[in-house]
Amino acid sequence: MEINNITSQYWTSLDIDALKSAQNFKDLYKIAHIIFNRMPDGIGQVCGPIATGGLGSVETNLKKFDETIKKLQSEGKIIFDQIPFEWPMQDLKKTVLEGRDSILNDFYLPIFESGKVKTLYFIKGWESSHGATWEHEQAQKIGIDIIYLN
Repeated sequence: MEINNITSQYWTSLDIDALKSAQNFKDLYKIAHIIFNRMPDGIGQVCGPIATGGLGSVETNLKKFDETIKKLQSEGKIIFDQIPFEWPMQDLKKTVLEGRDSILNDFYLPIFESGKVKTLYFIKGWESSHGATWEHEQAQKIGIDIIYLN
C-alpha cells in the first residue's frame, strides 16, 4: 500500500500496522480518528463510487479517487485521504457479515459526525453509487458543505 506524500505527513508506521490488524470497520474508524485529529481544521473528503457504480471496478474507481485527492491537495486543500483504508475495507467486506452498511455506519458516519470534515467533494457520477448517495444524504442532514466536481 502506498500513501501519497501529502497524506503521509499525518501517518506513522504504527498507524499502518494498525490497518493490517483491524478486525472490523470500527477498528478502521479508530485509526481514521487518530489521523484526522492530526490534520488542520477545515478538512475535506472526496466522495464517489468505489464498490458500486462509477467506472465499473473497485480498482478503476479508486484510481479516480486517488487522482482527485492528489489534485485537491495540490490546490492546497486539506483532504482526508481514505484510500489507505480501502484495501483493508475490501478484505473486511469478505468476512464481516454487515458489509457495506457497516462501512457506512461504523466508518464514514462517525467521521462525518466528528465535526472535523467540513466539505465533501463529490466526483462526477457519484449518483450511481449506493455509498456516495448515502454520504450525500448524511452531508445534508449534518450540514457538511457539498461541492460537485467535474
